[in-house]
Amino acid sequence: MLKKETLLYLLGFAMDACAGLAGLGVPLLAMSIGADYGDLGAIGATGSLAYSLGCFFNGPLADRIGYRRMMTLCSLGTALVFCAYLAVGQLWHLFVIAGANGLLNSGFWPPLQAWLGRGKGRRPLLQAVGRFNVAWSLGFLVGPALAGTLYPQGVAYVFGVGAALAALLPLGLLLVRLREPAPEEIQAETATLAAARLFLPIAWVANFSTFFANGTIRALFPKFATDLGMTPGLLGWLIALIGLTQTTAFLLISRTDRWQFRLGPLAGIQLLAAAGLCLLTFGQSPATFALGLLIQGILVAATFTASIFYSLHSESPGGRRTGIHEGIVGSGFLVGPLAGGLLAEHIGPRAPYLLASAVILAAVLLQVFMLRRGRNSAAATP
Repeated sequence: MLKKETLLYLLGFAMDACAGLAGLGVPLLAMSIGADYGDLGAIGATGSLAYSLGCFFNGPLADRIGYRRMMTLCSLGTALVFCAYLAVGQLWHLFVIAGANGLLNSGFWPPLQAWLGRGKGRRPLLQAVGRFNVAWSLGFLVGPALAGTLYPQGVAYVFGVGAALAALLPLGLLLVRLREPAPEEIQAETATLAAARLFLPIAWVANFSTFFANGTIRALFPKFATDLGMTPGLLGWLIALIGLTQTTAFLLISRTDRWQFRLGPLAGIQLLAAAGLCLLTFGQSPATFALGLLIQGILVAATFTASIFYSLHSESPGGRRTGIHEGIVGSGFLVGPLAGGLLAEHIGPRAPYLLASAVILAAVLLQVFMLRRGRNSAAATP
């Protein structure tokens, strides 16, 4: 019998390893059949639109029908999607598959996160979220590196491995017997529950701008790097650097709660990431790009942890809030590649990263305004 949390960590790792394989494999496959920057952005946007819309519906639905049941069905569908990549022959096939994959993923991640956080108080929740984040980010570290290694052998190797890995997910959900701990008492944490409600929309804004930038990089950087003459192997390791630093940052963040209910640490990391995107805009060497990508991993770790922690630190079921949390992630992945692809086509291949930097700066200003307004409203309430 396995602890519930252990299974969820393993599932998160495996699913994001699949995402990492597809994240590099799909752009390379698309380029091999003639995709340009606009096509790559539109493919990424199609999957993200399906994911975003699906999350807003599937989060509350999972609260009603059960987290395990929903995750089983959607992970089985993901395995079939990877098989479909093996039959791609025209560009429009990738749009259809991207939409299906986004919809299926929207029924996997919100229930997984809601199930993980169910019945946990503040400190156990922080530990569980930290370990979960490390697990899925390790998957994103392994996936692109593996895809970059396998792709020169043939596209079938990338998506074949992805299909085999995805097929293990429903088997684990169906066959593994779980030991789920009794719910913990969280009603006494009135002060932190109120603070979480104040910081939740702030964290959602930060997370949107983060995944606007991250989606732009995932969708467009492979073509940018390929046009500069980088090999798939080098490209895979460069993308994996995001996973390396976000894994390290997740480990550090999970060991302290000093960042909670404070805007300063979150805003500082966002400003650093905006500077890192300028390295992608103006850099010329793989070393410069590597530094810019490393910084993006820290950004993902900070805003994602804040968003999921504040979403789950509540007395009510978490499916609706994790659905919104993941829907916002998907919205960033939708708007970033779409806007970035248009800029790359009409202005230049470096313009999307400068846009992403500007979006992060605007998001920081909005967060400062939201915090001041929220505190003023709280002070005025009798």
